Amino acid sequence: MFLNRLCYNNNMKKSRGGFTLIELSLSLIFIAILSLTVVALIQNISASYRRGLVLNQVNTVGMDLVDDFRISIQNASSDPVTRMCEIYYPLGSADRNNCIEDGANSFVSVTKRAQVKAEGKYIGDDAEDSYMPVYGALCTGTYTYIWNTGYFENGDGYADNPEVNQREVLGASPAVLGTKASSTASFVEKYKDFRLLKVYDGERTICVNAMRDQNNSWDSTSYVKSTDYKNNRIKNEFVISEEMLSSAENDEDIIELMKKNEAADLVLYELYVSRPALSATRQNLFYAASFIIGTRRGGINIKETGNTCKPPSDDYSELEYCAINKFNFAVMAGGK
Repeated sequence: MFLNRLCYNNNMKKSRGGFTLIELSLSLIFIAILSLTVVALIQNISASYRRGLVLNQVNTVGMDLVDDFRISIQNASSDPVTRMCEIYYPLGSADRNNCIEDGANSFVSVTKRAQVKAEGKYIGDDAEDSYMPVYGALCTGTYTYIWNTGYFENGDGYADNPEVNQREVLGASPAVLGTKASSTASFVEKYKDFRLLKVYDGERTICVNAMRDQNNSWDSTSYVKSTDYKNNRIKNEFVISEEMLSSAENDEDIIELMKKNEAADLVLYELYVSRPALSATRQNLFYAASFIIGTRRGGINIKETGNTCKPPSDDYSELEYCAINKFNFAVMAGGK
């Protein structure tokens, strides 16, 4: 009996041996794989969350701007904008006829186009196809919006590749707002370094002055159709009278709608306004417009064939920080 118990105890001690080296190695490998999987999963969830936030910010800011544009146009006079042709040009003159034929479009919007490079390459298929809208003004009849493209601002680069997210606008400087008393007076800069500036301008003064100044005849009433604009003559100096500027400043009617260094860090890449259409029944003007908003970083590329972020397969892709959207709206002037 004693010998049987001794053998049993010895067998129990042998059966309580530890893990072998192979078993420990396999366990460590399994834990390492599991840890890497968990880390990758957390990173993907975080990236998706950040991208969702950025997309939401783009959509929120875009819809807010749509509302702002609509309210400004709706509160404008319901009189056709071609009435301005009658104000500025003599009856029966060729300039008045040109103005009416053009739908007085130059009193509504003006846009500068210039060549743009992104990361050292022309945007578009070649240099001739790389002319993009870089700044402009939309004159609604209540407020005027002056905008600068996001291509004037570089994204965050990288120490090992400083060319990443670098942009260059060729032959154009960002738009500025200021005053000028006459053709002989010097331009006095008041506002600069903005993305989208909203200023009260009930007489469409900024567009009127832009049309006159680009014609190199400040005091002349010679009218240039919007289709005849020469982009090398569309200046970046948008002019408003000192009196209107002072009134707007006193009433706090100058607002920067897309400030720099905000959390969203969004920029405007394009603002297009088609020629206003006149309602045959109510004689009100209908405006159709579109604009593109996106992030400053992420390698955004605005093309006629599509608006894109740098794909994940590219080096230095920041897809989680990149978002872009195009907004379209139509509104009737004087229509509530």
